[in-house]
Amino acid sequence: MNHDDPADAATVRQRLARSVRYLPVLLVLAVIALAAALVVVKNSDDRPHANAGQIFTDSWSQGSIRTTGDVLLPWGRVSVGVSEPQDDLPDLLGARPNVQAPEDGSFVRVEVNAKESFPLTVISARYVSEVELVLRADGTDYPLSGRGGIVLDPAGTNPRSEDRWVAVQGHPEDLSVVVRLDGEEQVVDASDGSVDPGRFVDLAGLPTIQEQFQNRTSFSCGRFTRLDDSPITLPYPQYVDCRVAQVMRTPYVDGLGWAEPGREFLAVQIERPNQIDVTVDDGAPTDTYYSSTLAISGKLNGRPSLAAPAGMKALGQYVLGPEGTQLVFDVAKDRPAGDLTVTTRIRARGQIGFTIRTERAAIRWTVPGRKLA
Repeated sequence: MNHDDPADAATVRQRLARSVRYLPVLLVLAVIALAAALVVVKNSDDRPHANAGQIFTDSWSQGSIRTTGDVLLPWGRVSVGVSEPQDDLPDLLGARPNVQAPEDGSFVRVEVNAKESFPLTVISARYVSEVELVLRADGTDYPLSGRGGIVLDPAGTNPRSEDRWVAVQGHPEDLSVVVRLDGEEQVVDASDGSVDPGRFVDLAGLPTIQEQFQNRTSFSCGRFTRLDDSPITLPYPQYVDCRVAQVMRTPYVDGLGWAEPGREFLAVQIERPNQIDVTVDDGAPTDTYYSSTLAISGKLNGRPSLAAPAGMKALGQYVLGPEGTQLVFDVAKDRPAGDLTVTTRIRARGQIGFTIRTERAAIRWTVPGRKLA
């Protein structure tokens, strides 16, 4: 072919024009072929589908979720974050996960981080309240606190992160996390981390554990008075002491639940004598010493404690100093408390010769309400 010949050049241009004219058709055919190949590959995925609501433990996610919201619990502050829906679970050290999303569904990751701890008032050694954690996706609720889920309790929310993946229907756009406790709930909006705290907002005024111990002031209950006329004598009254070790107001007590609207709980920790030396004048040249057992009770404005007085160490709570006894009362929110009376009943038992004798006495301290602010 002579490239200098005008006729040959015209022939080349005609062939190029015909090729360009068929190029779109060829591109469409290539796209169709690629799509068909992908369908074949997808259809060849023989991994089982997860059920909607199924929970998977996360060990391989990369980094924390950026947008989070802080929720308040009676024992601390926790941040909660939710990821965008994903078509698959994270790779397991480079290997493909052994389960795939539900049909036409996806996976959503939920992350929880404990941030700070509050002193929690309890009335039994075992924590009894249950916190529900729920992922809400386009109006459908997926429980997160069941088997294999995230447990929110004072022992489980250490300063660390916990993640779970939840299999959901579709690819939801409206995502939130709901936290429920004893009929009250707060909601975290996953889109911007905003929180509707509901009743939980009352917990915002609680001090951290560090603040509680740094700011606490222990003071004496004052002088005691005798409530009996028994022959029992207290030979060392200067050692019969009662102290108020801690006072805290809280809207929630584990085992009692939420305080009524406009009310709150007043928790008072009392350090009282573990033993009191007593004697009984039996007419002999020397007094007879008796072993004694003690029982403590307390009233605020004449109303007894909502729970039986309990040892703080028995409740599993950290105590500085002597054994403490906890009393819990219902009071008006942000209002002064009434006077606190602490009564110790003494049961003294001794033996004179072959005769066993039992005597009883009672002493009482009165703490002005202004000191319990």
